[in-house]
Amino acid sequence: MIPPTIRSERLTLDALRPSDADAVYRYCQDAEVQRWVHIPSPYTRADAQYFVTTYASDAATSAALTLWAIRSEPGDLLGVIELRHEPLGSATVGYWLGHEHRGQSVMTEALATLVEYSFDAQGLDLDRLRWESFSGNLGSAIVARRNGFHFEGTLRRAVVHRDSRVDTWNASLLRGDDREIHDGWPL
Repeated sequence: MIPPTIRSERLTLDALRPSDADAVYRYCQDAEVQRWVHIPSPYTRADAQYFVTTYASDAATSAALTLWAIRSEPGDLLGVIELRHEPLGSATVGYWLGHEHRGQSVMTEALATLVEYSFDAQGLDLDRLRWESFSGNLGSAIVARRNGFHFEGTLRRAVVHRDSRVDTWNASLLRGDDREIHDGWPL
């Protein structure tokens, strides 16, 4: 799906551009991004070019995926956030942020903006959002928790990452849920 432009107080969520390749390449050299995100390792410039052109173009023409760049108001790429659409008004959210932009509530704000758009009848009109991350990804879990997601548990050896099966943490948020922080997270 072509990503509509969504704005918050400090951020713009819009389409990736070919000119974002250098920033994507730089951010994906970070050990934390490599540890928690399904990306090639080592991550090459060709991988970054593929991501901002072919992958982004495929996402724009797919009904199954919507991919946004997260930008500061001057337009600099800070990270990405995506929805993998599922049947009956549901989607799974995933995200990553460049190292130098962490710790400033950028991703918390980006996810809050996407949550509101996702549940809005004038937006995606979804009923449910699901969050999943490798177990131990505290940064991602904190962002989901701050946005009111309810922790639902750990799936043992649920996905393959770097030739190993790893556990995942899972949480969800329904349209009618409050956006308060809920207990039960393994933080």
